[in-house]
Amino acid sequence: MEQRDAAGYGGCAAAALGAVTALYVWGSSHRTGVHLGTGFEGQGRDLSVLWTELPLVLLAGTLVPPVSWLLTLRLLGGRARPRCRVLVAAVCTAGVLALSAWGLHAWSNPHDPDRVRLSGTVVSDLDP
Repeated sequence: MEQRDAAGYGGCAAAALGAVTALYVWGSSHRTGVHLGTGFEGQGRDLSVLWTELPLVLLAGTLVPPVSWLLTLRLLGGRARPRCRVLVAAVCTAGVLALSAWGLHAWSNPHDPDRVRLSGTVVSDLDP
């Protein structure tokens, strides 16, 4: 009974951590900042991201980690000791959370080949 509780709490903790991580990565991205009005004199302001992108990012961040947690526990079944199952599920969930955060970061900060960051400065082909 004790291991079932640990498995249940692990899924809830994964959901909360996934939602917080997704919100942080999405909110701190350059693209989201431009949409929320951090451009020059509010240029590029588009508040529709608050009801289009934000719910989808939170939903994905809330659902993906616990699904990986439960899927890992289900796949291991009775093949391993309960503590090992929980540990393997935690490692797999952390990996999935890291990959999904990286994917969200790559999506929300698209690569611009005209602008390359070198030690904190922005260099452009158009600069004199």
